[in-house]
Amino acid sequence: MSSQSAAWWRKARRARDQLIARLGTHPAVTNIDIGLLDPPQAGVVGVRIHIRGTPTDLVVPKEVEGIPVGVVRGDYHPQ
Repeated sequence: MSSQSAAWWRKARRARDQLIARLGTHPAVTNIDIGLLDPPQAGVVGVRIHIRGTPTDLVVPKEVEGIPVGVVRGDYHPQ
């Protein structure tokens, strides 16, 4: 992931922050971060929206400011 330019990382952080402001309070959203999108073998880095369940009222864009956005499904619990 470090092969991305400094400008790309600034743009990705802005995209992440926009998505946190838009979707961060939705009850199904458990995390919003920057990382490898599925499938990880493809090497595509973008903003990941972690959600639990399959909410029908959550609209996730495919990209923000040219940064790809992906959904990671999982119901996380402390171990």
